[in-house]
Amino acid sequence: MASIQHKRGLKANLPTTALLAGEIYLTTDRQTAHFPTGATTMVGVVPAIDDLGVLAAVDGAADLLIMHDASATGVKEKKITFNDFKTALNIPAGSSDEKVAVVSGGTAGYIWGTTGTDGVLRMNTSLSWTKDAGNGFVTLAVGAVDCGTF
Repeated sequence: MASIQHKRGLKANLPTTALLAGEIYLTTDRQTAHFPTGATTMVGVVPAIDDLGVLAAVDGAADLLIMHDASATGVKEKKITFNDFKTALNIPAGSSDEKVAVVSGGTAGYIWGTTGTDGVLRMNTSLSWTKDAGNGFVTLAVGAVDCGTF
């Protein structure tokens, strides 16, 4: 009958060669489990999200997000820094406000107001917006302006 062996130690000391099927490596500093899938490859087990602690603050350059790469084969989960994720969404570095570019690759600007707290842009049937063919600008078309009564 095959046996299961448990080994423990620091994550930095996980072996990368001579791995044996049936061994389970437990890291004492990160509290993670790792299972060999071959003599030189190992798969880490991700903890349940509900069991994770709350992050008090974000360090954009060092803190990581986990992403599911649907196009990958094998292990589909990948990591990305918070700052790189913001860059991929075209949100300027250092910004904590909701920003978006109207065109792909365009310069991001505030969806509402100048700080995210001073007004809301709402579209209804009398409004529309279009971008020019060269992606140089966006036109906001207003069908009717009602300033109310006094």
